[in-house]
Amino acid sequence: MKILLIAGNGLSMSMLKGNPIDSIDLSNLFAMGSDVTWPANDMPGFLSYEHCPNLWALGGRQTVSARSAYEVIEQTITAVNACCLADPSSLDDGIYIRAYKELVAYLRYLFVHYDSVLQAEKFFESSAIFEPIDWLLHAINDPNVSDVDVVSFNYDAFLERSFQAKAIKFSIPLLDEISDAKVRVHKPHGSITFCGKTAIDKSSFSINYGNRFTEGGIDELEVKYDRLDQHFPMVGILPPAGESERYKHRWIRQIWDKAIDAAKRLNNNDLVIIYGLSYWHVDRKEIDMLLGEVSRKSRVISVNPNPNPQFEAVCCSLFKSYHSYSNPKQLVRMIK
Repeated sequence: MKILLIAGNGLSMSMLKGNPIDSIDLSNLFAMGSDVTWPANDMPGFLSYEHCPNLWALGGRQTVSARSAYEVIEQTITAVNACCLADPSSLDDGIYIRAYKELVAYLRYLFVHYDSVLQAEKFFESSAIFEPIDWLLHAINDPNVSDVDVVSFNYDAFLERSFQAKAIKFSIPLLDEISDAKVRVHKPHGSITFCGKTAIDKSSFSINYGNRFTEGGIDELEVKYDRLDQHFPMVGILPPAGESERYKHRWIRQIWDKAIDAAKRLNNNDLVIIYGLSYWHVDRKEIDMLLGEVSRKSRVISVNPNPNPQFEAVCCSLFKSYHSYSNPKQLVRMIK
């Protein structure tokens, strides 16, 4: 049997719920922005008018609600999604394009900051955090399960560090290949662990407003788990709620193709777990493309305490065997 896990932010939130840390907020990406270090001077306040004036002007501040924060991000990414279909030379360098470039840099250092907090708090030594993925750990150790593919849209390294804590081998296709690993992790929106191969002096850090949307090959990236706060000219993430196929980054396209291949390999009675996934209008095309490649006779389960009704309608239309759970407690019973 093969298993495909499609993971959204809800999975990381479930793990964090097992060992809450007050200084980490995964639902409001601006809430801890003033805590994030500005690399050039090693001082807090990355999300500020000084460092992110365009994002700040649009409402990106640590005092806004989770809903307001998402609206700012959604508006910014929606605008840039459209710009990615246009001739770059025809575009003015307006507030949304500049805010997008601030957002890319900010999000990388936000999740790097969170990662360092997790490490300092010995988060991955707590048994409670593994409860949402107990079923996954069981599946990995089950000899009847031949392949486990994870398509994660999260920038954080919750899953990767969990695998490391449990001494589970995993491969990241194209970037960190391990030929005999049962588990393959695909991150088509990138990760804080996707870094340029050469770091440069942090004191030279600034927002690169000159970046276009057409940069980056997979050979320019490598996977790192240490010293993630270094300054890498190439950033290996795509902002949330963005359609990766619109962006001309070569590495995104290559990773996405591997994720699609994983979906295509599923056969009758194979298992798809969709955990904590959003289905907002700006990212649903990607989800539809991925699910569209899955065998109609695969077993599909969504884990979400607040499922999107449009997403439920799509899954009911695509698959004969579709189930929706509010928590993962019964998942281990489905692995057979």
